[in-house]
Amino acid sequence: MVDPYAQEVVLHTQPTGTGYIAAHTHKYGTGKLPITLADGRTFTLDLDELPRPEPEADTR
Repeated sequence: MVDPYAQEVVLHTQPTGTGYIAAHTHKYGTGKLPITLADGRTFTLDLDELPRPEPEADTR
């Protein structure tokens, strides 16, 4: 799960029939996160390149 407002990624691992056993939080800007997929391949998520929310405009 990617949360641009908290600027963190939560990676859920060890799936069960009703959810996940573990969740690991990683902050934006901390490099590359290798994620092992079920078929053995690795997906790499670049935590330095994730989108950040646009600053809100001052409406005064």
